[in-house]
Amino acid sequence: MTFKIPEFEYFDMGGRCSGNRRGSARDDFNFLLAPADGRLAAQVWYGVKCFDLSEQASAAEFDLTQEGYHAALDWVEEQVSLWRGQHTELEPKLGYFAN
Repeated sequence: MTFKIPEFEYFDMGGRCSGNRRGSARDDFNFLLAPADGRLAAQVWYGVKCFDLSEQASAAEFDLTQEGYHAALDWVEEQVSLWRGQHTELEPKLGYFAN
């Protein structure tokens, strides 16, 4: 697993989770998992802006069940693999971007 994502129960109780990987050209990979209307919504966007100010690159919905949760995790892994095929990831550095 590329990201530390909480267990299913966290989402079943209404929790949201997001994460990112830094891209070398300020083209970060970002994701959001959040329950909505009895489903688990998964969304991906690129760049350094927040979700609300960005254009979605991809989205999917899954059942809010253990099986749907695992399918969502697989989907996020697939999306980050696609991103890595087209972008260069920076080593993690807190608080700034390397030039």
